[in-house]
Amino acid sequence: MGKRQILYSKNKTLSVTHLPEEPDWSDLPPELISLISRKLIDIFYFVRLRAICKTWRSAVQTSDLAPQLPWIMEYSDQSFEKGYMRFYSLLTGKIHDVNFPKSIQKFITGSAYKYLFSYDMRTRECSLVNPLTKEEISLPPTPANIWFPICVPPDLSSRYVVTTDLLFCKLGDLEWTRMQEESSPHYRIDRPGLCYDGLCYASDRGTGSTVVINIATQTVIFVVPRPKSELREQVAYLIVSAGEILRVCQYNKRYRQEPSYFDIYRLQLGNRDGKVINPCWIKIDNISHQFLFLLHKEHGCAFRVDDFPEFIGNSIYFLINRNINEGYKLFRYNMKDRKIEALQVPVELYSSWFIPSLCKQSSNYRS
Repeated sequence: MGKRQILYSKNKTLSVTHLPEEPDWSDLPPELISLISRKLIDIFYFVRLRAICKTWRSAVQTSDLAPQLPWIMEYSDQSFEKGYMRFYSLLTGKIHDVNFPKSIQKFITGSAYKYLFSYDMRTRECSLVNPLTKEEISLPPTPANIWFPICVPPDLSSRYVVTTDLLFCKLGDLEWTRMQEESSPHYRIDRPGLCYDGLCYASDRGTGSTVVINIATQTVIFVVPRPKSELREQVAYLIVSAGEILRVCQYNKRYRQEPSYFDIYRLQLGNRDGKVINPCWIKIDNISHQFLFLLHKEHGCAFRVDDFPEFIGNSIYFLINRNINEGYKLFRYNMKDRKIEALQVPVELYSSWFIPSLCKQSSNYRS
């Protein structure tokens, strides 16, 4: 019997014996596989790549995941009763239903960067949860007058969580600790706006100053006066941006919650132009290579345009809830022309969000 022939072109045939061999994808160099994985912006494609085979899984670490933008929860409580959660991805524009049975009968909110807060109103037990990895980091039961903690460092590096009343705990603690009154006797501390690098940045209700507290020692490190050019009728967000602290002031239209414009200040420490100065806020005109997200009650985060070229630099993305019976809408503010633009999304949004991650922390803590 002659060799089987395969049609190759109109006038040519190619013998089976001359067909190129199918490449063995498992033989790709591990460094190349890792490089490819870092280009996958969709976290689900990243997960599927790691699931191809053992070789690829060992070559690609969860830390290789490309930078991610927040996922915002859909404005609906029904999903909590069914054991799943629905999110809208700002990066891909996709809607994701995530199976998460631990959400049943729980109050889940943000923001905790790579985690959400889970709170059981019956038992007052609370934890940090990642709905993608199903990781849960237990926190001490909350006191009777506190619902849930609201301030977590961006990467859990300092391991501290702080509540509205400046109760704090170190991850793994069995109970909350109240900051000593003598740590801030002259200040009327409001809710903390930011925890970063072992410090808690809180607002003084009386003066609008930012009181910076060392959480471990419970001492006030310094106090930053409210910017002189800042108006009283505003909402101030504190954000970590490339290792610096920004104060983003949102000015609302009179008698309405809808913003009209924003101002940004950078925390200046130590010296300026060679002169020693007290800590102060310095107004900046632009954040050219970055854009900000203001997504939940004085919380937000900063990102680089280089990582997300589809987004516009020198801009602020934020949520507005114009009607209590409706979800939030997404808007963009251009720092250059000081104009606000409404952005279309396929679902009504909630104020809670998290940054999708596959890394786990709980092996180091009680969980």
